[in-house]
Amino acid sequence: IETGNTKAAAGGESQPTLNELKSITLAHRNSQSRIVTKEDLVSRIYTMPSNFGRVFRVGIRDNPNNPLASIISIISRDSSGNLIISPDALKNNISTYINQFRLISDAVDIVDARVLNIKIEYGVVVDIVSNSSLVLQRINNSIRSYMEIENFQIDQPVLISDIVNIILNTQGIVSLVDFKIINLTGTVDDRVYSTSSFSVSSQTDRGLIVPPPGSIFEVKYPSDDIV
Repeated sequence: IETGNTKAAAGGESQPTLNELKSITLAHRNSQSRIVTKEDLVSRIYTMPSNFGRVFRVGIRDNPNNPLASIISIISRDSSGNLIISPDALKNNISTYINQFRLISDAVDIVDARVLNIKIEYGVVVDIVSNSSLVLQRINNSIRSYMEIENFQIDQPVLISDIVNIILNTQGIVSLVDFKIINLTGTVDDRVYSTSSFSVSSQTDRGLIVPPPGSIFEVKYPSDDIV
């Protein structure tokens, strides 16, 4: 007998890093086996037994239509480390698991987080004694490390000043002459991005690019999207 999945498996996650494990353990210890605060809810989801599946990121926000309810946004990753929509089976498992810990008056809605793919473009002046190709390579590598998806949470903004400082503090840079962040959607040059779109200009406030509620930023193809 042979069986085959028509869709790729999803809803798993790599083992937590040491820092992730420390933060999860502290939050889980303080929760005392019940869900009262948002931190308790996040901790309980992250510590759900792995045989029921694991999420990559969890975001909690108030439900505007119900003062006693919370909206849980979740997102998973594929085998390549890219963000993907969590399967319905994982959402059902989370709902069943946290139901035994929540207060009787509380309600939760579990939804998919929106993935916002972005591209970073910049222009610089390099001093005459430096190798411009090596300088640009160092900048790209530094921005790539800063924008790694492991460093981002749901609803976390992008600090423009941090990226600008990375560029200006690279040895060999004289000045920054151009900088912009672009939202990418659909298929671009045979690269497939999320279908979620947003206006970068309208979401920028005091040097922060703030995602719409329940969203997470991702530089999906760093080699092509950091230019």
